[in-house]
Amino acid sequence: MKRSLFILVFWWSAAGCAVATTSSARDTTEESLMRADRDFAVATHLRGIDGWMSFYAPDAIRIRYRGNMVRGQAAIRQFDLPNISDTTSTLNWEPTDAYVYNGGAVGSTTGRYWVTSRRTGDAGKELGRGRYVTVWRRDGGRWLVIMDTGYPEPASP
Repeated sequence: MKRSLFILVFWWSAAGCAVATTSSARDTTEESLMRADRDFAVATHLRGIDGWMSFYAPDAIRIRYRGNMVRGQAAIRQFDLPNISDTTSTLNWEPTDAYVYNGGAVGSTTGRYWVTSRRTGDAGKELGRGRYVTVWRRDGGRWLVIMDTGYPEPASP
């Protein structure tokens, strides 16, 4: 009985802590920003373009590789829809660094991304990889993307 009570109290405490740290308006640490970037990837994998867009601020921009910027949610959705909704490949990413500045109101993450095949014959094969930079702003107690860009690494010989 004591063991069951201990497990219940531990679980309840852990669940409460998780809720408190993810929803706290004061959670402006680099770790909270890394967590937001990872949550962004999970939402995109689970919900496709809707998950992707749920992390963008209304006034966000996307900087195209070797191109001009795309401005606002509607334009970003249109620009990213073909790649995010592609059923033959999957975009994956992992943040490697985060920095919070401006009193915790703004932050940035950098990391690596890779695209893997979903086709039956070569499922899991890496099709490309690169690096990215995402700039975030605290809005209503959560981190939202205000700028995102990436660049591919040269193909391996």
